[in-house]
Amino acid sequence: MYEFSFLTSDRGAAFIERVQALGLEVVSRPDPINDAVTNVAIPDDIDEDLLDQIEAWYEEETSRNEAAARALEDDGDIVSAGIWVQLEDGGSSLARVDPDIMNRILTVLTPDELGHFVSVIADAVEHPDVTPICHNKSTSSCG
Repeated sequence: MYEFSFLTSDRGAAFIERVQALGLEVVSRPDPINDAVTNVAIPDDIDEDLLDQIEAWYEEETSRNEAAARALEDDGDIVSAGIWVQLEDGGSSLARVDPDIMNRILTVLTPDELGHFVSVIADAVEHPDVTPICHNKSTSSCG
């Protein structure tokens, strides 16, 4: 299944309607980690051109929602920052971060470096490694 995430109060209703109008099965559910996020899944056995069209709709919807959120932020009503974390199962999760902390991080890391750092942490969470951080390759011990 292809998965799309929505952070809006309408939970991606317009996007869902467009996809359902194509006759595709749509599964919509709250994200298990953050119920403010709605994950929308569609079958993964669809034509590549159709997938491109659906992804374009998603991009349009996301751009429109980001523009609306920025307008609210400019009014001083909302301040938010976050990092999307890609999960091994193909899903994703939004890690909300204090905007001041995010700004400080981005003064020393590029967005790509931050993304790589977050990916390494997500991988470590999904695949725990209990070996000590300090070890000799030949003896596997510190010292």
